[in-house]
Amino acid sequence: MRLEKATDLIVFTLLRNNGYVDGNFDKLNSKIEVWAKQASNTTIKGALSRASKKKSGQPGYPEYLIYDEDNEMVVVIENKKDQAKHIYSKNISKKVDKYAVNGALWYAEHLKDFFNVIAIGISGNSIQDITIDSYAWRKGVETFSNLNIHEILKIDEYRSILNQTIRDKDNEIAYKSLNNKASELNNFLRDYLGVIEHDRLYVLGAILFALEDPIFKMSYGQSNNDESLALHLYQTVERKVKGSALKHKELIISELKPVLTSLAVDETDVVKQKYPNGVLFELIKEVDKVLFNLYKESELDVISTFFNVFLSYSTAGGSDLGIVLTPSHITNLFCDIADVDVDSKIVDPCAGTGGFLTSAWKRISLDDRITQSAKDKFRKNNIFGIEKEKSIYTIVALNMFLNKDGRSHLYKGDVFSYQRELKSFECNVGFINPPYSDSLYSEIRFVEVMLDNLLPYSIGVAILPVNSVSSRTKKHSDLVETKLRLLRKHTLVASIQMPRQLFYPKGTETIILVFRTGIPNEDKKTWMAIYNDEFKLIKHQKARTPSKKSAAANESLLSAYREKSETEFSFMKQMSAEDQWVYTVHYEPEYELFIDDHQSALNEYISYLFANNYF
Repeated sequence: MRLEKATDLIVFTLLRNNGYVDGNFDKLNSKIEVWAKQASNTTIKGALSRASKKKSGQPGYPEYLIYDEDNEMVVVIENKKDQAKHIYSKNISKKVDKYAVNGALWYAEHLKDFFNVIAIGISGNSIQDITIDSYAWRKGVETFSNLNIHEILKIDEYRSILNQTIRDKDNEIAYKSLNNKASELNNFLRDYLGVIEHDRLYVLGAILFALEDPIFKMSYGQSNNDESLALHLYQTVERKVKGSALKHKELIISELKPVLTSLAVDETDVVKQKYPNGVLFELIKEVDKVLFNLYKESELDVISTFFNVFLSYSTAGGSDLGIVLTPSHITNLFCDIADVDVDSKIVDPCAGTGGFLTSAWKRISLDDRITQSAKDKFRKNNIFGIEKEKSIYTIVALNMFLNKDGRSHLYKGDVFSYQRELKSFECNVGFINPPYSDSLYSEIRFVEVMLDNLLPYSIGVAILPVNSVSSRTKKHSDLVETKLRLLRKHTLVASIQMPRQLFYPKGTETIILVFRTGIPNEDKKTWMAIYNDEFKLIKHQKARTPSKKSAAANESLLSAYREKSETEFSFMKQMSAEDQWVYTVHYEPEYELFIDDHQSALNEYISYLFANNYF
C-alpha cells in the first residue's frame, strides 16, 4: 500500500520540474522561498499560528509553502494520496483535515489578510493519475476565485494571474474593459446558449450570486457536463434565495427556474470541439475570471457596475423592460446630494434594478470610519424598495443580493397601493427614477407620492424627463395642479439639467429635482444648474465613459450646490407651478459687448480670409 509520502514526492517532482527547487529541495531562485510544512517567515508563521486543521487553535502546517516576497504572494499546497479525498464540496469549512482542496483553502483563508494567495489541492498517488485544482484569494478580499487550472505553474505565471486586475474602477480603461467584457458575455449567451433578451440578466445575475457561495465556487469545476452544472447552479441559487429574509421568494425562484434549468443545450460537434467541458462551464469560468480580475478594495462597487453594464447590453438599456437604467455616476450623485450617512433611511418607490439602493449601501459599506455593527444595522433597517414588475423585481433582488444590502425590505407592488407601508418606513431620504410615460400617472405624481410619505424635513431627489415638468406635454392634464400641490407642501431646492446623452442610446433629456419635505416653497428661490459630466460617448459600445475631467466636474457641481452658488453654470430663481423647472428655459445670457470683443472677432475673420486664400 502506498503512503501519503508518495503524493508528497509527486508534488516535489512537479515543483522541481517548474523551477522551484533542485533535487536536494534547495531553492533555485534567491527571491522565492520554498518550505515543506513550516515557513521561516515571521508573518506567515503568525498567520498560521492558530490554523491547525484539527481546529484546536494550534499552528497549522501545510504540505508545501512558496513565498514570493516582491509580490506579497504565497502559494499553499495540500495533498492527499486518495483521490476520493480530493474535495468535500458540501461545505468548504468542513473536513479540512480530510480533503486536499478544503485544507488548502483553509490555510488560504488564514493567509489572505496578509498576502495574495494561490491555494492548490492535489490528490492521487501516481504521476499519471493525479488531480489538481487551483484557487486564488486576493489580499483582503472576502472570497476566493476558482482558477480552473489543473497543473502546477511557474512562479511568473502565478504572478501574471494575480497582476491581471483593474485597479481603478473610475478610470476610462476600467469602463472600457467592463463594456467590452459585457458585450462578449452578452454575445456568448445569445450565440452559444440561445438565451433571449432579459433572460440573460437572470443567467448572469444567478451566476454572480452563485459565485458568492464558497461551495459553488469551489465545486462548479467538478461537474461532468452542462446538464449537471445547470442543476447545480439552480440549486445553489434556490438554496440561497430560500435562506434569505427577502419577501416573495417563490416568485423569484419561479422566474429563475425555467431559465437556469434549460441552460444545458444540445451542442454541435464544432461547439464540443471548441468547448470540450461545455459552454455553460465556459461561461461560469469566464465570469469567475472577470470578477477575479476586477476584485480589489472596492469589489462590491465593481460587481454592481459590471452587472449594470451588462444590463445595458442585454436589454437595450432596460427599455424593453419598461425601465430607464440610471448610470452609476448619477446614482452616486444622488447620494452626494442627499448627504447619505449611517443615519439615513432611504426608500426608492420605483426601485427598478436597484441602482439607487445599492449606491446608498455601498456609500456606507465601503466607509472605513463606520463600524461593522453600524453597517449591519444600516443594511438590515435603512434600505427600502418597491418594484411593480415581477421580472424587474427578480433582477433588483439579484442585484441587491450581490451587494448584500437591504434585501428584507424589497417589496413587489404598485407604489400607489403601498402608501401605508411607505409611510411606516419613516424614511428621511427618497430617491426615484419613475416610469417614463406611464399611462395612468405622470412622472411628477410618482415624485409627489414619494415626498408625501417621507418624514418632514427629509430630502427627496428625482430624475425626470424635461417634458414631465413642461406644460408642452399633453399626456397628463393634471401637471400644473400636481406641481402646485408640491410647492404648497414641499420646497423645490434645486433643478439640475443633465447632459443630453446621459441615457444614450435613448435621447431622453432629463433633469434632477431636489426637494425638502414638509416646508412650503412660498417665495423661496430654487438653485438652477446645468451639468456637464465630461463623459465621452463610445457609440459602438453603447456607452458613455468618464474622462480625466469628470471627477473635477462632479466636485464643481457639488460644491456649487452645497453653497447654492451663482456660477457660470448656475443661478437662483423663484419658481411657480406654471414655470418649466428647467435651467435652459430661464437662463438669461449676457450680450454686453466691448471694443476688445469686436477687435477679436475682426482679427479672427481676417485670419480666416487669409488662411483660405481670399486675398
